[in-house]
Amino acid sequence: MSTLATPTRGEQLDQFLGTAIEQLDISPADNERALGYYHDLGTFLADHWADCTAGGCIYPQGSMRLGTVTRVIHRNDEYDLDAVCRRDLDKMSISQAGLKEEVGDALDLFVKSEPDGLPSRDEGKRCWTLHYLGQPFHLDILPSLPDPDEEPNGIILTDTTLWKWQHSNPIDYADWFYLRMKTEWEHRRAIYAETRDMDVAAVPQWAVKTTLQRSVQALKRHRDIFFAEDLEDRAASIIITTLAAKAYRGQGRLYEVLGDIVGKMPELVEYENGSYAVYNPVQQEENFADRWQKHPRRAKRFFEWMAQAKADFAQVSSDLGLDRVHDAAVSALGERPARRAAEAIGSGLFENRKAGRLGMLAATGTLAVGAGRTGGKHTFHGDHHPTTARP
Repeated sequence: MSTLATPTRGEQLDQFLGTAIEQLDISPADNERALGYYHDLGTFLADHWADCTAGGCIYPQGSMRLGTVTRVIHRNDEYDLDAVCRRDLDKMSISQAGLKEEVGDALDLFVKSEPDGLPSRDEGKRCWTLHYLGQPFHLDILPSLPDPDEEPNGIILTDTTLWKWQHSNPIDYADWFYLRMKTEWEHRRAIYAETRDMDVAAVPQWAVKTTLQRSVQALKRHRDIFFAEDLEDRAASIIITTLAAKAYRGQGRLYEVLGDIVGKMPELVEYENGSYAVYNPVQQEENFADRWQKHPRRAKRFFEWMAQAKADFAQVSSDLGLDRVHDAAVSALGERPARRAAEAIGSGLFENRKAGRLGMLAATGTLAVGAGRTGGKHTFHGDHHPTTARP
């Protein structure tokens, strides 16, 4: 006779934390819409610069490319989506201000063409921003040129606050990020394909999330909560992503990976000649913490935030009942993600078990309502059985 497979505490925590972080995702529909806007913009600029030998191209960068897009609290839960606009010009032929203005003029023409989404244009220090009517996201467009010293994917960037061109390489950075989680990502991708009877190659990149990607999303949300009244000093997402990826070891449940990453991140910030540094792993000339030199308070606040994040996520993963875990998750991730997770795991699992209606499907060995024999009473603080194998 089959016996009920009681979820371990680790499995319950994974379900709860994963469900909570999932609420920070961009929806598949919004993701497809944003990609459509990227395509429309790229097509317009290609036509606009068609008669120019320098040309131009648009491609996603940042969280959109990395699979770590996260709702931004202080922007009414909007998503920041980033794109590079690369003109194939020599840097000696144009100034930073000239490049910024040229791209801005092209974007102004794009806006006036009244494309799908009816965007408006704003200017930032390094980029231009397109706000789309009624959409929960905006596009930050970063003007750039090819970096002749870092071919084929290196770029140099404009910045109205700095005299020198800034170096970057978002394509190679994304490749590095995915390489860090290659084993887990391929494993989860294969499972996704198998459960849907589809070819692995056909699985959309956005459909699979690793524990590293989920950890980055959780940290970005916690950052936004911690710095809600201090936006100027909040840690940059690229710093969070880089340190998290370096700290990631590729094994364990989500709550274990997140706790491990948070504990290691502060140690990975370099300190040399009186300055902090978080170097781009594929472009050593780019220090993601370069602004900390002029704003030392940002470094101080970063380490204060890291200490709080470590404490808060440890509380989420501690041996507590569901109600206490929910309260800890509210502090770490916000009210809505915690509530949705509690509804999913609390109502779906614990309430059905309490009512004596939770059984096991003999064919699959998974929990299901109203099937097989019912299980005994169970509390959220059950036995802990951590895994040490790669997911």
